Amino acid sequence: MDQLAHILYVDDEEHNLTAFRATFRRAFNVHTALSASEGAALLKEHPIEVIITDQRMPGMTGVEFLEQILGEHPDPIRMVLTGFADMESIIDAINKGEVYRYITKPWEESELKMVLDSAVEMFRLRSENKRLMEHLARYNEELERTVAQRTAELEASTRSVVEQNKQITQLNREKADMLQLAGEDLQHPLRDILRTAAHGIEKRNKLSGDDAESHFQTIRNAATRIQSVIENLMLLNAIEKSGIKVFPTHLDAGMIAQTVVMGQHGIASAKNITVNLDRKGFGMAHTDPTGLQTILEHLVSNAVKFSPSGSTVTVTVEPADGGVNLGVIDHGPGFTADDVATLYTKFATHSAKPTGGELTTGLGLNIVKNYVDALQGTIALSETPGSGATFTVALPSLHR
Repeated sequence: MDQLAHILYVDDEEHNLTAFRATFRRAFNVHTALSASEGAALLKEHPIEVIITDQRMPGMTGVEFLEQILGEHPDPIRMVLTGFADMESIIDAINKGEVYRYITKPWEESELKMVLDSAVEMFRLRSENKRLMEHLARYNEELERTVAQRTAELEASTRSVVEQNKQITQLNREKADMLQLAGEDLQHPLRDILRTAAHGIEKRNKLSGDDAESHFQTIRNAATRIQSVIENLMLLNAIEKSGIKVFPTHLDAGMIAQTVVMGQHGIASAKNITVNLDRKGFGMAHTDPTGLQTILEHLVSNAVKFSPSGSTVTVTVEPADGGVNLGVIDHGPGFTADDVATLYTKFATHSAKPTGGELTTGLGLNIVKNYVDALQGTIALSETPGSGATFTVALPSLHR
């Protein structure tokens, strides 16, 4: 904005405009117009701060001119020059054009200068107030956005803390479950080892070869049970810490299943359980061999663990479009509805109990589910006709 204020003077008499311009040209930027239309045009070209208009002009009065420009130019301070004869009409119309004040003719220079200075000061105060109000409004909007953002961040942080607390609580619960189950599972075989070792030491001079072998067999079986618990715990820890690394390759799923069945033969025979392999066709699959073997070992081990003496466990293998479908069928007690709800949950205890006093950590099916997911497969449980459970696993062809 120029340092000198811009004043617009509208009057239909040229000599009045000339006199005004000559009087105030050093104090203000003076713009003059002979008609209302000229005045409206100058308002569009210059930053007018104060408007002075003669009341009596042909075609349009001064007040009518001020009314006309009010919508487009509401900010300039408005004043009307009038004679005493016009006073009544000025008073009646003064609010229509939002007239700051009226000035009677003839005007006196010093008095008019004082009025103009006051009008300019009012304009600039109003402009500054408007600027400050707009700034305050923008500041309030920004403040509201900031408060809303901070509030959202705080709520998100609170939710995060709550979620973290839930996770910590869940981890503590799982740790407690793990320690309880591991303690219970390890306590019995350790007791067997200690009792057998103590008995062997006490009777060392009286033990026959067969008795000594029996003692060693008991110790080996107990140690094997301990090893199984520790291996499952370590495997689960590795899965949760680093995930499951998958390395697909062409393989004969039937051969891997045969290896698993043979590995369970000794335990199954001791319980008078038969484990059969049913290969439904021959063909290569493209998947991860370690994952496939881990899935089968845990499913078959569980089936043998919970099957009654004299029963049969059947493992089925069927190639399918580069993948493989697996089935493990037993004739044990099966699963209740409550069991199914926590079927793949870590450390879950189900209604069925091992038929040979074996240890159970509640980790086997959780490990199976993790490997099935890693191999992008599916696993389903159904009831074996008559009694028992059937787990069906479908593993697709994997290409990396």
